[in-house]
Amino acid sequence: MFNKMIDFSVNNRLLVMLMLIATLIASVFIIPQLNLDAFPDVTNVQVAVNTEAPGLAAEEVEQLITYPIEAVMYAMPDVEQVRSISKTGLSGVTVVFKEGTDIYFARQLVFERLQAAKELIPIGVGTPEMGPNTSGLGQVFQYLLIADKDAGYDAMALRSLNDWIVKLLVMPVDGVTDVLSFGGNVRQYQVNVEPSKLLSYELTQDDIVRALDNNNSNVGGWYMNRGQEQLVIRGTGWFSGGEAGLRDIQQVPVKTVAGTVITVADVATVELGSEIRQGAVTMTRRTENGESESLGEVVSGIVLKRMGANTKATIDGINARLPLIEQALPKGVRFEPFYDQSDLIVKAVSTVVDSLILAFIFIAIVLALFLMNLRATFLVLISIPISIAITLMIMSYLGLSANLMSLGGIAVAIGMLVDGSVVMVENMFKHLNRPDDSHLADAIARNESTEGSNARSFALGECKTSDPHDVAHDRHGMPLRLKQAGKEVARPIFFAASIILVVFMPLFSFEGVEAKLFQPMAISIILAVISAIFVALIIVPAMATYLFKNGIQERQSIILRPLERWYRKSLAVAMQHTTVVIVSSMVLLLSAIALVPQIGTEFVPELEEGTINLRATLAPSSSLETALKVAPILEKKLMKFPEVDYTLSRMGRAEIGGDPEPVNNIEIYIGLKPVSEWTSAKDRYELQCLMEIELEQFPGLLLNFSQPIATRVDELLSGVKAQLAIKLFGADLAVLAAKGQEIAAVMKTVDGARDVAMEQIIGEAQLVIKPNRQQLSRFGLSVSDVMSVVKNGIGGTTAGQVINGNERYDIYVRLQEKSRNSRDAIAELRLQSPTGAWVRLGDIANISLESGPPQVRRDDVQRRVVIQANVQGRDMGSVVADIRAVIEENVALPAGYSVAIGGQFENQQRAQARLAIVLPVSLGLIALLLYFAFGSTGQAMLILVNVPLAIIGGVFSLYISGQYLSVPSSVGFITLFGVAVLNGVVMVESINQRIQDGLATPIAVFEGATSRLRPVLMTAITSALGLIPMLMSNGVGAEIQRPLASVIVGGLVTATLLTLFVLPVLFSWFSKTKIASLQR
Repeated sequence: MFNKMIDFSVNNRLLVMLMLIATLIASVFIIPQLNLDAFPDVTNVQVAVNTEAPGLAAEEVEQLITYPIEAVMYAMPDVEQVRSISKTGLSGVTVVFKEGTDIYFARQLVFERLQAAKELIPIGVGTPEMGPNTSGLGQVFQYLLIADKDAGYDAMALRSLNDWIVKLLVMPVDGVTDVLSFGGNVRQYQVNVEPSKLLSYELTQDDIVRALDNNNSNVGGWYMNRGQEQLVIRGTGWFSGGEAGLRDIQQVPVKTVAGTVITVADVATVELGSEIRQGAVTMTRRTENGESESLGEVVSGIVLKRMGANTKATIDGINARLPLIEQALPKGVRFEPFYDQSDLIVKAVSTVVDSLILAFIFIAIVLALFLMNLRATFLVLISIPISIAITLMIMSYLGLSANLMSLGGIAVAIGMLVDGSVVMVENMFKHLNRPDDSHLADAIARNESTEGSNARSFALGECKTSDPHDVAHDRHGMPLRLKQAGKEVARPIFFAASIILVVFMPLFSFEGVEAKLFQPMAISIILAVISAIFVALIIVPAMATYLFKNGIQERQSIILRPLERWYRKSLAVAMQHTTVVIVSSMVLLLSAIALVPQIGTEFVPELEEGTINLRATLAPSSSLETALKVAPILEKKLMKFPEVDYTLSRMGRAEIGGDPEPVNNIEIYIGLKPVSEWTSAKDRYELQCLMEIELEQFPGLLLNFSQPIATRVDELLSGVKAQLAIKLFGADLAVLAAKGQEIAAVMKTVDGARDVAMEQIIGEAQLVIKPNRQQLSRFGLSVSDVMSVVKNGIGGTTAGQVINGNERYDIYVRLQEKSRNSRDAIAELRLQSPTGAWVRLGDIANISLESGPPQVRRDDVQRRVVIQANVQGRDMGSVVADIRAVIEENVALPAGYSVAIGGQFENQQRAQARLAIVLPVSLGLIALLLYFAFGSTGQAMLILVNVPLAIIGGVFSLYISGQYLSVPSSVGFITLFGVAVLNGVVMVESINQRIQDGLATPIAVFEGATSRLRPVLMTAITSALGLIPMLMSNGVGAEIQRPLASVIVGGLVTATLLTLFVLPVLFSWFSKTKIASLQR
């Protein structure tokens, strides 16, 4: 097969070149269509179910809404976990499906089960709805609506502009699934009823609601003929908008008393107000002259990308609509984007592209110095752009995205892309200059005797002699020489590349986050290596016939000459002192093994996003007004740091579909300048420490530092906005709180555990109205009568909407504020008994101030509290081990209560368990492939000796650089296994050829090893140099690539140096059977 491929390439060289040109032209049109993302989306397959329950406290939400929804979800197939949060006014249930489940199939299943859940939820409590189809990387674009001071637009007007103009213009963009409004005041037509006037007119709140409903409708009456025309009959009775709408509502008749009409205005105050607010946004930014400018409270919008959509295309679509949005907004109102994920995409892609360019330059220099021929160097280098172009075309065709990991895979493989071409061109050098010494005399003799017949054979396109060597007498047989050179190395090139392919196959057994992170890298490497095989076996021989048609004169490399001289002397010494070589290698290997326990473990290094996410949590009973006062103060403190470009604070939550945060939580997005402009800190961790010290003067604040995407991904994966989650499960909230505080206290003593905080599950101030059943019986009243006053009178109820074009605003009926703003005022509220008597609420119910849970979280129907922490300064594995130890030693848990550790550690444990299988499988597949390649178990084992030799350098590299053993470094070791054995394949194949040609084994070993010094060094150096830029990079995403590059570079150094000596020394021991078969 390989011989036919080489023959096809050389014989049809013009066709091959035309195919190459066509491929490159096609790539110009196809590659720009490639999807671009910053990182692979690691979010698991999940569907959110949100239910608004106006006014209900957390415990009622849990029992009336959350539990019924959870109960029906377990009946669906492939459900992996159900977790929930119940808080005042909102239930959020997240159904996590097994990986591989189609998201739209999962949403269809949830939608069907919701119909059953609705039957279990009491009428009027809430209606569950599915959340947006988005992911952890879904918040791709965020913006502000800002009005000039003299424009006359307040926070309510800006919110209306955002809800009814901007959102409707952004939603049609392909890839957008939702736009969340955050901040401002949602307009509401408020009817504030005076209880005393209701009493005087013997009216109830229900009478007001019915009157409003009866006076706010439009209807249709079909048609009426008028002559030759047809008129459409309309009845238009909707309330008008704005001030006219207020007058319409005031004039609504409610009752007639002694001929006098009682209107809404007689019993209530009608005004424009704001919905009960669940969140707000403030911002401070730096002006052009570097001064801090506080914008105060602002209106913000968050664009959510549909899961699976192209991030770059979605953002480009939004930007394309900006002129239309600006045109639609009134004068004096500006649309200002402040977060655009495409910036992160550009930075992440630039990190990899810069590494690729630098690697290409390094490789070009090395090849030029080793080959000492520009044509040969060009022939090898051309394999890089061609292979990359083919790879990107296939990725575009398959719908794969180009992101940090997939492009990083190409960067990892760039050195490997030239390996096959290096071996091919190096062998062409040998054949186009002279044969090896053992065949020189025979070759010249054969050429002299068959010169005439060969010439005729060449003219006929045939070859009747196997000699391709005598350049001095044969100027017409160049294609034959190239064929012979290609056929000799085609098989080892293919098997060497196949090893790389086989090595990455087990990565497809990864699950969860690590699968979504590293499978794109494995795919891109596999595609690139396959492309490189095609280039080396098809394109390089064809191009060589043109580039080397006049022959080629080999020049001794200025670098290789002294290296070769040194290597021949050193190898001769090594082969005489085999024991020393073997013992030295064993000592190095044992040293590396001894270092492994001292290298910490982690899941994946944290990526730098260029933005800090600071969560400041106030006391559970803090109001939104309190948070609005605290946020600008924190922003002012943070803006003192010259590294900060802007601070944007979010309090509470956006509309339903956003993160369900309480109003006592302030989430501050801190936009940072480029690291090159920093002056007070050298990295993000140091800057965070300085910020924490600055904010310590505010006692009672719980601070947690992270990054926006990392925070959101952590929450979607584990339900916790931190790297580490200690989950305490149990039934009683009071016990959970007490034991959770004990765990938090002992965790703070563990070195490396930062931002330790327990979820707030106690301490929410509540005014509890509990009916006195004995008193109710005395007056003939029911519990529902009291609950109606609490729900509708104090909480309020909707009585239709004011519709004005696209805009829709609720009409909200509620008792006036002074009748519900204190316990005494609520106690004075009156209820009419069946006997007609009016009874004080305080006489039939106990009204007391109590403390309750602000939220209740559950995992798989079990209540739980989380003590969260971030890890800094130590590896995660050792920190978790210490946390487990201090909990077991200091915290006694009651029966029925248990602790589980989640977050990134959970992912790390799963990845380590998978790697324990993947690594041996990779080695087994390599051994199997080597056996098929050489037909010898001994030689397969001999080449596998390169693996422990490579591990030595990888371990030392991690230890010296202070990096941890993580999933990226483990993938680096897997890659290293494949790369390390390539040199062994080339060297063993060379020695076997010489033994087969009749040389004595010691001579064959020596000559075979020294003759392959150049290709061995070139392939190893190009592979290593291809990763040096990645190793030294500080761009976005470099953190996840650095451990991978460190392992491969360090391993290649030791593997190459030791292979050059250990493999020749051990060859005879492992190859006795193979040598006997070759010498027959």
